[in-house]
Amino acid sequence: MKFVDYADRGQTSLDTLFHSDDPRQFMNNIYPLESEEQNRVFNYWWIAHLVDTRVDGYLRTQSHAYRDGAVAAYHYNKKRNYNSLIHEYYDDMLWNALAGLRLYEVTGLTACLDDAKAVCADLFDTAFNLTAGGGYAWKRSQINYKNTPVNGPLMILALRLYQLDPKPEYLKNSLDILHWLYFTLVDPETEFVNDGINSRNTMAVDPWAFTYNQGTYIGALVEFYNVTKDQRYLDHALKCAHTAIDRLGATGILLDDGDGGDIGLFKGILYRYLVLLYKATHETFISDFITKAVKVLVENDFEGETLMADRNWQPYQPGKAIPLSDEIGAVMSLEAATALERYNQ
Repeated sequence: MKFVDYADRGQTSLDTLFHSDDPRQFMNNIYPLESEEQNRVFNYWWIAHLVDTRVDGYLRTQSHAYRDGAVAAYHYNKKRNYNSLIHEYYDDMLWNALAGLRLYEVTGLTACLDDAKAVCADLFDTAFNLTAGGGYAWKRSQINYKNTPVNGPLMILALRLYQLDPKPEYLKNSLDILHWLYFTLVDPETEFVNDGINSRNTMAVDPWAFTYNQGTYIGALVEFYNVTKDQRYLDHALKCAHTAIDRLGATGILLDDGDGGDIGLFKGILYRYLVLLYKATHETFISDFITKAVKVLVENDFEGETLMADRNWQPYQPGKAIPLSDEIGAVMSLEAATALERYNQ
């Protein structure tokens, strides 16, 4: 089985199943769409991952269709968010900034780079406080709640910007975040990353076991290695990867428990950053796990040429609604496996 044979089918399925004829909507939130009420929520961060996924397709094929699709999705998302990436939710901003930075790297569109820098600056200026000892807030209206979904991506963004423009604040603030995260939300014995602290104003840690938290922690550690070449960052990342696979991938694929459409993206984020860790370390336990897991997706969730993504990659049940997030997450995972396949050729 070659994953590259399925990646284009997955990408095409996004358009076949979810394209909206309403220019304000761009992509429907669910398939099949039964009511316009199902499109009422603007899922800002879902589209950020659509941008990332189209960039993946471009890097795989060099097809301008994928590059143009990424640009269209990015512009749509920014326009619908009042022509800005600034938002109530800091994590949503960060996902869009990370996607924009990757888009800049394949298109040279300086507006995307400027947007990424603006997001980073906004968080540095407005999201930090000393509640819980430091860290950056989840959203503007809940400034004392800190979580991994903000602090992990912020490190990745700042460190990638540092590699383009080595401003000291990018590195210093990233080091401060890592210190805070490690001593606040990371289990030092296993490197497993908890979700957040002080969500209910009790200073309690929320021990929610989400795959994407492990992914962004690993991604940040890989970027620290890229900047410093210090092997200790990769050692921490590998320990986290082992724990994440053992704890969340015991069935052979990564699982996320819970309700809500957002969860459909979580595992795709971890697969993405596991690939980057593999490229830095060549540890075969990573490649073996990704290959076997995404093979389950391919074997279970293609109906002919069409990817009908189940959240946990079980066979599609006819008539069951598919959130756009589940489909994007599955295509992200396919592209991650394809990137791994190309790297190992």
